[in-house]
Amino acid sequence: MKQLDETARLNELSSLNILDTPPEERFDRHTRLASIMFDVPTAFITFIDHERVWFKSKFGIEISEVKRTDSLCQHTLGLGFLEIEDTFEDELFRNHPAVKGSPPIRFYAASVLHGPSGQPVGTLCLVDYAPRRLSENERAQLEALARLVESEIERDRTLKDDWQILRDSTLRDSFTGLPGDMLLEETLEGLIRTAEAEQSQLAILHLHVENFDAIASLSGGAGWNSVVQAFVDRLVMHNEGILGSGRVAPDRLALVVPFDTRQSTSTMARRIMGIMTEPVEFAGRDLRPEISIGISVYPADGSEARLLIDRAQRACKLSPAQIDFYDPSEEANATRSYLIQDRLGKAIANHRVTLNYQPIWSADGTRVIKFEALARWQDEELGVVSPGEFVPIAEKHAGLSHQLTYYVLRMACLEARTWKTDPCHEPIRVAVNIPAAGFYQPEFAQSVLSLLREVDLEPSRLTLELTEDGLVQNIDHTTLTMRELSSQGIRLALDDFGTGYSSLNHLNQLPVDTLKIDKSIVDGLPNNRKSLEILSGFIRIAHAMELTVVAEGVEHETQRQLLAKLDCDMIQGYLLGRPITAGKVHELLTNTITDRGQT
Repeated sequence: MKQLDETARLNELSSLNILDTPPEERFDRHTRLASIMFDVPTAFITFIDHERVWFKSKFGIEISEVKRTDSLCQHTLGLGFLEIEDTFEDELFRNHPAVKGSPPIRFYAASVLHGPSGQPVGTLCLVDYAPRRLSENERAQLEALARLVESEIERDRTLKDDWQILRDSTLRDSFTGLPGDMLLEETLEGLIRTAEAEQSQLAILHLHVENFDAIASLSGGAGWNSVVQAFVDRLVMHNEGILGSGRVAPDRLALVVPFDTRQSTSTMARRIMGIMTEPVEFAGRDLRPEISIGISVYPADGSEARLLIDRAQRACKLSPAQIDFYDPSEEANATRSYLIQDRLGKAIANHRVTLNYQPIWSADGTRVIKFEALARWQDEELGVVSPGEFVPIAEKHAGLSHQLTYYVLRMACLEARTWKTDPCHEPIRVAVNIPAAGFYQPEFAQSVLSLLREVDLEPSRLTLELTEDGLVQNIDHTTLTMRELSSQGIRLALDDFGTGYSSLNHLNQLPVDTLKIDKSIVDGLPNNRKSLEILSGFIRIAHAMELTVVAEGVEHETQRQLLAKLDCDMIQGYLLGRPITAGKVHELLTNTITDRGQT
């Protein structure tokens, strides 16, 4: 799949001035022709905006736009051409929201539509409600028809005019009025020339909103635009000696400031971060941006504007509230991160990501209650990639995170269905970690329930583990989704409990079944009195609320014995079991049942 430059793509789409325009016969005749040529009931021309897919022309349907995440069209952009012969048989698309309409889409084929400079901006699509397959000749005809549609897009515009209009559209962000990436680069080039003449230095600050996807998911485009506008207003209000600024991506800003010392620039960046992370009120809700800042310095890190901007971006770390200067030694890490992002999606699609399972035992160590599913990946080029490395990278990219989450969920449920169970006890359960961004996806609960029906696994055998920090971003939405899941028998666990305290005030609202006490608290046992008191308090509170308690990171027998005395329900850790393969799960369960039977 071709890597897309989303900023350039959206700028090109904006330059066409075609979104939300009235129907035009010159486009409608192409969709009618497509329906006749390929004998399909539905054909349409779409343009794909930041958050929506807008229909310029359609035949056989009435809708005018849909959410981008609910459309198959967005998957065509990076491919150029996409054909799904039978969505029900396609592992990647069978659970896609677009497939679950009435009647359900069974066949989809589309050719991408390019703007004047070659950026993919939309699609020409065919849809049928029965499976089918295009011949090579038909595929060629569809692509030829797409080129005719492109000629309509470019009508009456010479190549020179197209490029000039495109360039003008990128000069300033249409919403905030801030310079765009191109104008920021030109501004920085001028500042570099001045700094060179004055023998002074500059710092480029790259501000990344780490929780952009969560904010956009919770509040939509209007809410996100309110956050960005608040950023601009705050920068104007608090004079930090900013020499230049720009919006270089929907979730990224760049600032140019004078540089004196690393300490003074760090202090300035910390002030800016404090300003930017103050809550932004929207529709009765406080949106809380989480910012990381990367910094490059002229001339130490380069003398070219584009290079300095890129290096400031690369200095941004993957965790919020972090300020870092560009470090040349981290180039290799940045390259590896890109490769992981690029190759992980392919690895998932090709079933090269496998699962290990860590057993969770009763506190007395006699019985396995459930297993936690843990993703493992060995790549042909990268070698063994730790989940501590690839999972955070996946979670920073909504599409990749969604792909990984549902892949692990599906594989875990399929394998759990085969596990042997002691007839004297409840069936063995499987626990799967769900990132906050995935949990806030529309129709998340229904997608999980649909998957359970498909693989024929009882909901009561699935536990979803969620972190407390992720859940409190929108407590009302969280509660509704969790209740929907819980009402069907799915267990819910609050993971890493004790690393933050924001959710203590909400425990009565959240319909969780289990608290998983973080390893950092268990590590202090048995000698650390503070850890002992905290853990004892957590267990008492949980039991008072009729919650089950799991202690994570149990590595010593003395810890297990103490936890049993404190009435902890379950334990997880290297003492009783490291993560094991699916085959070893069967062996462990068989031996456990056999040993108990002999006893």
